[in-house]
Amino acid sequence: MTESAPRPTGVDREIVLDIFHLSLGFWRETPAGVDRVDASFAAHFLSAGARNRKALLFTPLGPRAVPIADARHIFDGVQSHWRETQRPEEDEAFVRVREALIAPPAQPQRPRKAAISRGLTDVLRVSVRAALLHAGTWPQIAAIGTNAVYLNVSQYPLSRPSYFRWLRGRPDVKPVFMIHDLLPIEYPEFFHQDSVERHARRLKVFAEIAAGAIVSTPAVAEALLGYLKGLGRRTLPLLIRPLPVSRVFHGPREHDEGLAAQPYFIICGTIEPRKNHLLVLNLWRELARLFGPATPKLIVAGARGWENENIVDMLERCPAIRDHVIEAAGLSTPSLKRLIDNARAVLMPSFAEGYGLPVAEALTAGTPVLASNLPSLRAMDGSAITWLDPVDGLGWLAAIRGLSDAPAHWDQGRRDRPLAAFSSETYFPQVESFLSTI
Repeated sequence: MTESAPRPTGVDREIVLDIFHLSLGFWRETPAGVDRVDASFAAHFLSAGARNRKALLFTPLGPRAVPIADARHIFDGVQSHWRETQRPEEDEAFVRVREALIAPPAQPQRPRKAAISRGLTDVLRVSVRAALLHAGTWPQIAAIGTNAVYLNVSQYPLSRPSYFRWLRGRPDVKPVFMIHDLLPIEYPEFFHQDSVERHARRLKVFAEIAAGAIVSTPAVAEALLGYLKGLGRRTLPLLIRPLPVSRVFHGPREHDEGLAAQPYFIICGTIEPRKNHLLVLNLWRELARLFGPATPKLIVAGARGWENENIVDMLERCPAIRDHVIEAAGLSTPSLKRLIDNARAVLMPSFAEGYGLPVAEALTAGTPVLASNLPSLRAMDGSAITWLDPVDGLGWLAAIRGLSDAPAHWDQGRRDRPLAAFSSETYFPQVESFLSTI
């Protein structure tokens, strides 16, 4: 096939999925939101039956394409490292959280820093395994077909123009990127200055080389197109679709009698000011004042991020919430799903979001959500969501008290689960169709 050949369409067009960011998952204990998106695309595009698919991986020679079978070994290794195939009972982080939730009132447990500490031996073992898997792909370097689509859904390393130098010699290859949000540009007060500058570089490189983009909400699409105009990019093929959630959340609800017996709520996401953890922790201090030992529990599920000194002070030094708040980093996806299944609600009080994956996960699992009234979250409207202003402390307090006192959602026979809206089976045919038009 030569460069002058007609452009292939549909399943006949080669798609090269960049897995560089995903391959670095060995050095992350559990997946964050972008990692989950990476994993969902890898599960689809690296599937055994996929035709005309390759993966792009960073090698000693720079970015190179490798066959999907070899890329799949890396993906499976990362999934195993993240414990994505284990039952919650096998997850040490989950076991600790469950024990803290069901502790009898006479023996309350102090919130635990659940970040899993790994010894030098574990780090070396993981590093050796990752190195062997990577090195095993290098002899399998493959050529990228004519008129292929290069697909990058992690935004990594979009801020480094040198990574994409290879595209200059392949003008027939069409680069398509997922842009998750423009939050560092829109809300720089919530980010380190280097993060703001890095995101600006990402968008500059994107404006110069992208042949198309995938975004999750109309709010992100509007922000992106507006920003690109300022960079001189006037038009761009764009796909706007809500992201799918892990297949784990589509499974039946897993009732856990020990968890369900104790009313609790869960807030998911990196512990940082934008997520508004401080509001929730102050609400729990008020709940503890009102109800004492009968206070519902709060699970703070997420790793510690940045600019969070006040939040960490509350978690570590506030005696009023000590017996009622459990910090839980390092949870696998099945463990998180089990906790969401048995929670009274998932809380999402953020000041700003590009999408809000925990909301989609909770809706898919059938668990109620209390969420900030943001345009990006409104895109996932549903009867199981209660919308609240992120600064309306009294409104959040009333909503939490109401769900604590009411019968649990599983006792009400609720089956409002928008499974099709967040399924891979619905999402990826739309992605494939879009890529065939680029």
